[in-house]
Amino acid sequence: MTKRLFIIGTVLWGCIMLSSCERDDICAEATPVTPLLIIDFFDIENPTEPKTPVDLTIREVNGDTLDGSPFNTSTVSIPLRTNQDQTDLLFVLNTGSEELETPENIDGLSINYVRIEEYISKACGFRITYDALDATPSSQDGEFWIQDVIIINTTVEDETSAHIQIFH
Repeated sequence: MTKRLFIIGTVLWGCIMLSSCERDDICAEATPVTPLLIIDFFDIENPTEPKTPVDLTIREVNGDTLDGSPFNTSTVSIPLRTNQDQTDLLFVLNTGSEELETPENIDGLSINYVRIEEYISKACGFRITYDALDATPSSQDGEFWIQDVIIINTTVEDETSAHIQIFH
């Protein structure tokens, strides 16, 4: 009888222990995160042709240079601020050029948006998406190399297509 109670008690204890296990709090790699802003660069004289800016460096005003700079591609993906509704960027063309014919040329781009916090899970936390995207160019020297900015997608929810087109 005691042996039977011991076996039943052990099985019952084992069932209780196994049923109290929790799933690990691991954020899956495929879980959506805060998306990057995708910018495509085009030739102002031939608006359907992508045009790579020469030695482009992008940095925040009063901030660090973004990873990957200098860029030598016609498409860049950059982070927006998650703690403010505006990100001010400097786009430096011909970074580090000491030639008088092609000096550095700095234009600014002020990007405004509305932040939307979205709860993903306990493991992943929150992600931010952006809505009502707007961009205003500026120039420090009065000579714009960025000649036009077009918002083609006012919502930044993913990284599947471009959000802004810059013509130069």
